[in-house]
Amino acid sequence: MNGKFVDENPLTGTPGSLIPAVWGNGVTEELLTVIRAAGLEPSENESDQLLKALRSVLTQDAMPLAALAFPTVGTADGRIPATAAGASAGGTVSVPGGVLVSLCEEAAVGATARPRTLLTSAWSSPALDINSTYFLRMQIRGGALACYLQKGTDADAVPASMKGVNGNGSGGGFDSTCIDMLVARVVTEGAGTVPKLTLLANKARLEAVGVWSGANGNYSLTLNWARKPRAYIAGICDFDDNVKTDYGVISEPIGVNITGKPIVPEGGGTDRYTGRVSIIAWAQNLSAPGLMNARVRWEV
Repeated sequence: MNGKFVDENPLTGTPGSLIPAVWGNGVTEELLTVIRAAGLEPSENESDQLLKALRSVLTQDAMPLAALAFPTVGTADGRIPATAAGASAGGTVSVPGGVLVSLCEEAAVGATARPRTLLTSAWSSPALDINSTYFLRMQIRGGALACYLQKGTDADAVPASMKGVNGNGSGGGFDSTCIDMLVARVVTEGAGTVPKLTLLANKARLEAVGVWSGANGNYSLTLNWARKPRAYIAGICDFDDNVKTDYGVISEPIGVNITGKPIVPEGGGTDRYTGRVSIIAWAQNLSAPGLMNARVRWEV
């Protein structure tokens, strides 16, 4: 009735639905096709074959973790617009719904996963501890994107499992992996204050170029990526006619100058948040610091 099955009603004399053989056979064959695709022999004595088959079929398109792409957020800048709010403790963090995210769903623990594209669901954290550093992260759990917070530091190494654990007291600051996406750095202060958020970009490929003309000193370029970049000197040339000696461009985390003295650029070493450069030159004919042009490229 109206496209639905109905029960028989003996009181009113209304007959119940009679299932046609073609319908019953069609549904049965649909189910048997899934069971056979998983390499199972259909058996009327087992009631979980369809479940086993689905689990098996869904893992057939899984790939080794090392072969999978890094997460991508479907916004112009690759960032999820999370927000922070004050609370009686260290504040809270919220994620909006409807943001498109490409992330891999783990199939075999620690071994394989499959690419998925999903929309975020609105989420808010519980009250955070005061004077703490958290990292907002995402995984796919039960077929949906799940947010969680884990304390940690910027220098945390990627765990062997390539994913973090909700509520862990440390270790959550590792770079995005194919199955665990780093969304933001969250720093709380005193009770009732609003946490400070650093939103981090997630794309399969990230790149940036810094150009300095007539430079000599320490410089920086804000990146705020969810994966630590590699820095390359893409170009270096003289700025003026003064004779230059002992010049160079250092784009490493911590470099050394011509005397071997360590150089730490302004703000510290290179990390996922800021690319840092030291440009050093000496004008021999002036016996004074010289100026150089430099071009540095970061990518991941």
